[in-house]
Amino acid sequence: MSKYVVKLSEEDLQMIKDCHSKNPSIMKAMNDAKKED
Repeated sequence: MSKYVVKLSEEDLQMIKDCHSKNPSIMKAMNDAKKED
């Protein structure tokens, strides 16, 4: 599987989680996302 790194704001992260709550693979990716400073 390819690996993608995306920089998101907290708002974008929450919006993606809200919009894709029925997509388990996206939710897994979002929940596994690492926070960088």
